Amino acid sequence: MVDVQIEYVESAYYTNMYIKSGDTKLLLYSSSGKQYSWLRQFEGQTIKVELLLCDWNAKGYKGAVIAAYGSDGVKVFNNVNFQ
Repeated sequence: MVDVQIEYVESAYYTNMYIKSGDTKLLLYSSSGKQYSWLRQFEGQTIKVELLLCDWNAKGYKGAVIAAYGSDGVKVFNNVNFQ
């Protein structure tokens, strides 16, 4: 579990979702940042997430968020990639 802020980056050609904690910024692993669109409800907040690291195809570590806890303490599961 780690406290993070959410950053969603969208352009004409790609979308990426990042989590930030202090000076550390980590790209979330996905085929499209849209898979993490459920996290957008938390933009601008500091939230707790259950985080795993993924080194798919040995191309460097990226994050995988399993669940997030809103400021109200309600746990929201990632049901897109992890069921």
